Amino acid sequence: MADNGEGAFLGSENHLSGLLTLTSRLIQDRLSVALRPLGVTYAQAAALVRLWRSPDGRMLQNDFVTSLALARPSGTLLLADLERAGLVARSPDPTDGRRQVITLTPRGRDLEASVFAVISGLQREIEEIAGGEDLATTMRVLTRVLSWLEPAVLAALPARDRDVYTR
Repeated sequence: MADNGEGAFLGSENHLSGLLTLTSRLIQDRLSVALRPLGVTYAQAAALVRLWRSPDGRMLQNDFVTSLALARPSGTLLLADLERAGLVARSPDPTDGRRQVITLTPRGRDLEASVFAVISGLQREIEEIAGGEDLATTMRVLTRVLSWLEPAVLAALPARDRDVYTR
């Protein structure tokens, strides 16, 4: 194989998309194992985090699904799983009955400290490996890339999350 000056791409770890994909999958796998005793999946926990971070534990369904970078059908399936588990409830928006509002249930609220302990624990492990400054830089860079790839995802996050990620 000729080297065209861009380096050889011998495997997925040799380019950004492959490295991000592998790292993300392995982090999700580790979190899934740690969340299992709490009775939630990684996808459910990620969704709950959006609601916990919202000012009142509520979000419009469209904003909720967009903030997770999910297609509408996938978001609808995830919401159905969360409802069946008794973690969220859907109701019509009082200002526009065509829209749905997603609200945490008491059971959904009760999981917050436990789920954040799992997520924070893994982040502390990563910080020990990468160092605090490099981790903070990585998060800022990934946030910039995210906002470039899909500005609506960042825009759908609660304001305090947007501020944290864009510093």
